Amino acid sequence: MGLSRSMRREDAQARWRIGENVPWSVSWTGESAFDLAPSRDFPGLIDLVQEQKPGVGAPVFGFVHVTRQRLGMVGHLCHVCGRPTPARDRYLFPVESGGFVTLADGEVRYGGNVPPVHLDCARKARRLCPHLGGSRAAPVAFPGDEGRLVQRTDVVPGMEALARTLPAGLEVVFSCYRLFGAHFTRHVERLRREHQETAGSTDVLRQAP
Repeated sequence: MGLSRSMRREDAQARWRIGENVPWSVSWTGESAFDLAPSRDFPGLIDLVQEQKPGVGAPVFGFVHVTRQRLGMVGHLCHVCGRPTPARDRYLFPVESGGFVTLADGEVRYGGNVPPVHLDCARKARRLCPHLGGSRAAPVAFPGDEGRLVQRTDVVPGMEALARTLPAGLEVVFSCYRLFGAHFTRHVERLRREHQETAGSTDVLRQAP
């Protein structure tokens, strides 16, 4: 006798545990509704808000939850488990995430778009995440200079269809990132250079007869 649909759904949900094998900030198929609300973090702007029903349906690993990403960035909530990260236990993967932003004066700064993680959660992520598992990049301690939050009102990749349903001319916050200072930026630049050199050396060894 085959399993009922509800039993199959319960079995699928039992396989996924937030903070264990599913990051807290990932979207689920049961979180498909969006709305607009005045921004608490960027006064005068409008936030795109996604309904929160973590654990309902199946995880969508390729899609970060809009609201949880913003909450994590603002409140330093762990990307993996969702709990606050104290300053002494707050890490990033800047080699594998974020990018460099050129300011109006030509200065380049590192911008991180993924919430921080606890060190234990970082180790767990490296074991379970295919993207991190194939990388030699280690977690990096969050700098003492927290930088500043910057909103993104341009349409982020993957949200083009949703953006077309929003009122024309309305400036909406789709996402945000943290713009770090010059010292941490230089540190990230050095780490990325070293990572590329190491990866290049590994590729040469693999190609050797």
